[in-house]
Amino acid sequence: MNHPSTISDDEFARHAGLPPGSRLREARLANGLTVTAAEVPDARWQRLVGAVNVGYLDEPDDCRGLAHLLEHALFLGSAGFPGAGELARWVGQRGGRYNARTDETVTEVHLHLPPADTDEGLARLVDMLARPRFEPGLVAHEVEVLEAEFRARLADPALHRLAALGRLCREGHPARHSHAGNRNTLGTDASRLAARLTDFHDHHYRAGLMALVMLGPLPLEAQLEQLTRHGATLPTGAVPSPPRTWRWAQPGGVAWHPPAASPGASALELFWPLPEEQAATHTDWLAAVAARLADGGLAATLQATMELDRLEVTLEPVGLGSALALSLAPTPDEETVQAMLATCCAALEQASVATLPAPSVSAADLDAWPRRYARQLPGSTERIPRGEALEESSLLPWLTPQQCRLLWQAPAASGRWKTLTETGTRWRPQPSLSEGVALPSRAPPDLCVRPRREDTDTTTPRELPRNEQFRLWCGKPARMRDTTPTSLCLGWPTPTSQLGARLCQWRQNTLPLRQAALERGLQLSCGGDARGDWLIVSGGADRLCSLAELALACWPEQATLPPCDPPTGLLAQRLLSQLETSAPRVEQAGALPMLGWVSDEQDAGAARAMLDCLAERLSAVPNLMAGTTPHEAREEIDGTRWLPPQGNDHVAMLEVAGPDDTPRNRWLLCLLAQCHDAAFQHEMRQRRGLGYVAAVRYREASGAPRLGYVVQSPHAEIDGLRQAIADFLTQQSEALACLTAAEMERRKRGLVAYAGYPETQTETIAQLWQALRRHAAMKNASPPWQPLPWEAESQALAALHADSLLDLAKDLAAGRLVQRWWLHQPR
Repeated sequence: MNHPSTISDDEFARHAGLPPGSRLREARLANGLTVTAAEVPDARWQRLVGAVNVGYLDEPDDCRGLAHLLEHALFLGSAGFPGAGELARWVGQRGGRYNARTDETVTEVHLHLPPADTDEGLARLVDMLARPRFEPGLVAHEVEVLEAEFRARLADPALHRLAALGRLCREGHPARHSHAGNRNTLGTDASRLAARLTDFHDHHYRAGLMALVMLGPLPLEAQLEQLTRHGATLPTGAVPSPPRTWRWAQPGGVAWHPPAASPGASALELFWPLPEEQAATHTDWLAAVAARLADGGLAATLQATMELDRLEVTLEPVGLGSALALSLAPTPDEETVQAMLATCCAALEQASVATLPAPSVSAADLDAWPRRYARQLPGSTERIPRGEALEESSLLPWLTPQQCRLLWQAPAASGRWKTLTETGTRWRPQPSLSEGVALPSRAPPDLCVRPRREDTDTTTPRELPRNEQFRLWCGKPARMRDTTPTSLCLGWPTPTSQLGARLCQWRQNTLPLRQAALERGLQLSCGGDARGDWLIVSGGADRLCSLAELALACWPEQATLPPCDPPTGLLAQRLLSQLETSAPRVEQAGALPMLGWVSDEQDAGAARAMLDCLAERLSAVPNLMAGTTPHEAREEIDGTRWLPPQGNDHVAMLEVAGPDDTPRNRWLLCLLAQCHDAAFQHEMRQRRGLGYVAAVRYREASGAPRLGYVVQSPHAEIDGLRQAIADFLTQQSEALACLTAAEMERRKRGLVAYAGYPETQTETIAQLWQALRRHAAMKNASPPWQPLPWEAESQALAALHADSLLDLAKDLAAGRLVQRWWLHQPR
């Protein structure tokens, strides 16, 4: 094994965007497998990813969905672990997570595990990739699961987006067709399908086309030893496959919308496809172009004349291969589309030829990093280290307005629309060459630099003298092991009425500001819940107060726009999201004063001034706080809620509220969800055959820990779904939660990864701020952050006993916990 370059492990990690103190090493084994180990000392989880260089573009034309079916079939058992659902059971017992995904060129499986379970988890992951079992009866069942999934996803705009995208691809190319996979495209001959899965697996699942990536706190050398030992068992080499051909037809555009378009839902994607080899050799230059487009200037330019909720720039667009892409919303009409197109093309031309600064490496998302890295590795022969100077002029012809493709999710309106037979997607050609005039360019928001004294970093956390209108703390209760940024947090009471719309408008107002902040290494987070609204700013101290002041100036006292996030994802996912946003009972939420926290005492004066100004704004708006009374703003959780019709499936979710917001009860609910989830899936999907989605999930929102038991079915009626969930709880709730002391300790060890020291600076600040808000709402007499929130969580977890979990399960089965039904049925 050889290191891919001469740079050190820590420098390699820094170039790859990992946190300070990390080490990274990559190697290729004798069988052709690429392995990557990332040691991140502050990580609590060990993340494992197995990726294969095969996706739906590699499927045979007469068996669309085969790659997706193979991804599902990997979980039906392997030679070493033959039980179907064995991985789900094993991971669940250890408090971990797992998932898998198939896209156009890569299939990947990922696990999150406590570090102590890494070796066995890697053995199970490699065995399922190398030696899956394709028993025809189980394969036939999985085809029905894919059929139900396909029907369920007909309500998800993401499926229709990919279907419309195919209209921009060449005739005869695999990318032109839907590859979701269903009963019609796969057929119902289970023995034939099992044979085709075997052939497809033998051809593609070879070490030379695969990668294993691991990220976590284990030492780099231990990670590499495990990766090498288990990776060596994968089949050697790679069977040559025909090269993937260029998918795109001549530049053009497509307008589309789902068969039942959501009122007002609209979005515009502009993208410039790039040759893969050239894009790979110009990674830094392309990143610099993308950073210039996302520095706040383009967003400010567009917002000067139109509403703009979202402007995202990416080099990893979903379903587009190698491309530079912009996503913008909303785009309600042709005139707006033309103005955006002209303005974005002009901005890209300027960004492509101007002298660009090297983009700063943003803080790593530890969940996403190993998956993204693994997806870049299969089949690659050499990685080019960052920082090498390369000639970018060869890419300039690919970034002209003439090479732009356009994908417009248009509002449903009159006009001549075509319909795709398989998905029902409505579409029509849309010109991609702009006839509009680019808007006058505007500069990004200016963040003023303020001189500061040298930070001695000795401030002890304490509350400053109280003001009758607010409370303010200063100091750093905890530090990350690497350098902690300066932070400033402010919160104030607000009505829960119009909460979603108000936050949506606030985020719209701050879009250019958030982009300008990121370009300067700062972060801005705007949030709200039943306790009120808040903002968190963190990063370089010299611009911190300026960022906070500008963000407060953007806060709307009252929303004038509806919520701007159109529904996406499966209906069951949309219902589960309600657990994080719906208002809890007032006694759980607690009243909250205006409050602030600054990590550096030098910012205390500025924070006081901002809170004073905010208090004047709140008092000057008549009836602004009228909605904060318990009866008007925070309804009881009891009752039934109906989701507006958004698809053809029936969905039922039982929401169960925890007794209170203490760490003890949060952990008990987490444990109960773990004990119930696998059995609930088996009962609803396998034994009762109700549908594609059946899950038990734990969620929290503003002082209300809760569980959701959700089932989505293409055929069962609402009353049947409700009865199935109720039967499960009365018949199995207690038995599944009746653990021996040894079983309880094992599950608690699995949950330790949730309770440890924060993994990132962002997580540290967020946990401390929410702990302070909880402390203020509960009017706790003890000092805030005593103990630190993660220490309190760890202590509560260690003190749990099996009989407490059983008592909670009995209360749930007997209906003694507060509950509410969330339901959906077709029109």
